[in-house]
Amino acid sequence: MTYFREVSDLLYQSQQQNRNSSHDYVRVKNLFRRAKIRDDLFQNVTAFTKYIITGEERPEQVAEKVYGSSSYDWIVLISNNILNIKNEWPLSNYEFNQYIQRKYTNSELELPHHYETTAVYDSKGKLIIPEGKQVDSNFSITYFDENIYNESSTPNSYYTFDSNQLSFDSNEYRFNSAISILNNIGIVTINPTKLISIYEYERNKNEAKRNIFLLRNKYLQSAIDDMKDIMSYQFSSQYVDDNTKKGEMLRVLSSR
Repeated sequence: MTYFREVSDLLYQSQQQNRNSSHDYVRVKNLFRRAKIRDDLFQNVTAFTKYIITGEERPEQVAEKVYGSSSYDWIVLISNNILNIKNEWPLSNYEFNQYIQRKYTNSELELPHHYETTAVYDSKGKLIIPEGKQVDSNFSITYFDENIYNESSTPNSYYTFDSNQLSFDSNEYRFNSAISILNNIGIVTINPTKLISIYEYERNKNEAKRNIFLLRNKYLQSAIDDMKDIMSYQFSSQYVDDNTKKGEMLRVLSSR
């Protein structure tokens, strides 16, 4: 089933110069009438499977591979809410190079677009900050690494206070026999940022479009049946048949 075969028709008042009267109509596809995946189905992770577009694959090629027919390319598109394939589908290498050459000069491509974090883990492998967060170039983070503290500390780094102690070292953060941080041992301050050039930004944005979701095969027939039902017209004053309705009369004057 091809998508436009199922899209309902509209008898639109003719705007052609050679029309015979204001009552002449032309048959067009009603592009204002379209279907989409149900919102609640989008929340059902078992209804979709992840897919990575490889090379220069087009929607019809993905449909052929996954659903067995290129005519189901519209299932691929509506599963990802893609309306404009030119802007929302990944460009091929040739198309991408043409795009950036039209938009930027070579020197502009090397300029910073923004800065992102690099992943930071403590010495035990615990994630402190994830990669890919957009930040300022001077972004920094300070955290306490207990493992570094334990390895760097000496017996003189530990203090025990009795209940009569009235004062304590200003470097002590806790007392009453608790292990304390002395002289900032174990405190780590770093600047985990990397520059993302304009070229890298455009490339990453295009590559991100390769990650899509596809409706699982077991839902395919339901989607086809729903499409046919949604595109069928119900009876109204403009009704012609289940697949056709007549547009409103737009002209005020007609020839005498």
